[in-house]
Amino acid sequence: MTEDSDPGRESLLGGSQPTEHRVAESPVVADRPIRAGSGATRRVLLGLVAVLVVVAVSVTALLWRTGWSLDSSGPRSSSSQSSLVASAATSLDPTGILIVGRDYQLQSGSTDEAVRTAFDQAMRLAEEGNPNDLGYPWIDPSTGELVVSAATANGRTLLSSTSFDVPVRIREVAHSVAELRKIQDDATRLYAQGVADAVLIYETGPDYRDNRSWITIARFSRPLLDELARRFPPDAVVVVDPSRYPLPLTATP
Repeated sequence: MTEDSDPGRESLLGGSQPTEHRVAESPVVADRPIRAGSGATRRVLLGLVAVLVVVAVSVTALLWRTGWSLDSSGPRSSSSQSSLVASAATSLDPTGILIVGRDYQLQSGSTDEAVRTAFDQAMRLAEEGNPNDLGYPWIDPSTGELVVSAATANGRTLLSSTSFDVPVRIREVAHSVAELRKIQDDATRLYAQGVADAVLIYETGPDYRDNRSWITIARFSRPLLDELARRFPPDAVVVVDPSRYPLPLTATP
């Protein structure tokens, strides 16, 4: 999170001071104490107010950066603030389709070459070998392990008997790679079929994280979303809507 910087505050006493016109001193005047006039008093008071304002703003900014709230709820952890942002980046539509921002984490990678190699192996197995029995694999960034997806009992048997040479977790999924790829292909043909606002669709692909098909649209459209839910299983689709959630971060709820 970037901290807002104050481009500079001009003091309320800033600027050029009025030229003083001095009267020749006489011995009598020199012996008298000089009294501050009302103008000088106002300048001193304004200076004190300026200092208090600067101090108050600085203290407030410091409390905000350190996660303290000025209300009675006490300190707010950075994780709770991140949760609020992450929750704002996703929305479950009444149709059952999940709507996310452009930077929602649909895929993940690994710096471990062995894990990357195992992921490629799992992808070939799912896309080329057994697309009707397997779902998409995924690398869990929280554990670094490879997650493989079984869409059928045959798929689980196949995965259980396959060696990936890295730690593997098998999950059961509702949709196979073959089904999800068909959704991706069919979504790109909706415009030619005259579906309302289908022109807004400009990209599709696999959501490895939750084993779904993502469909990117230029802006939100209720008729289009309703049509997607009518044609495809809602739990098999995630809509990426950058106009609705243009968040500059990756959110992984």
